[in-house]
This record gives sequence, structure tokens and C-alpha cells, in this order.
Amino acid sequence: MPKLDYRNIEKAPDRCGGRATIAGTRIRVCTILTCYRQGMTIEEIVQQYPHLRPVHIQDALAYAYDHPDEIEADLAADDEAVVQLRI
Repeated sequence: MPKLDYRNIEKAPDRCGGRATIAGTRIRVCTILTCYRQGMTIEEIVQQYPHLRPVHIQDALAYAYDHPDEIEADLAADDEAVVQLRI
């Protein structure tokens, strides 16, 4: 299967702990996936983040679909961080 090009997704060690983000932002792919899983449409996500375009959301969702282990690990790390804050 050919490798897909996620033009609007980047991973930089100095941004968001190296997690996948929308290029040029600090908005993580796992954040977009969470919005989508909560029932938001692409249009609603763009309304929530007006500096993004639908193509950014589509690329984030495609990246999440193609890298499920990575994104689920990011979500699990977020959950663990919340638990630690409550202690």
C-alpha cells in the first residue's frame, strides 16, 4: 500500500511533545479525533477552530485512521495526565 502524504500534519519534537499536530498549530490530531468521536461534524470542528479549513480536519482524521496505535496512545496519555492532576 502506498504511503499517504499528510500535508497538513506534522510532528515536531519541540511542539506538543512530538505528537502529531495540524501543521503550523498546536492543535493535536487526537484533539480533532476526540471532537469527531463526540459527534461533531467537520463543519462544526471548523467553527470551533475557525483558523482551520475542512482539509485540515480531513487530514487529521485520515492520519488518525492510518495510525490508530499512535493516536490511542496519545489519548491514553492525556487520560493518565488528567488522573494525575486529580490526585
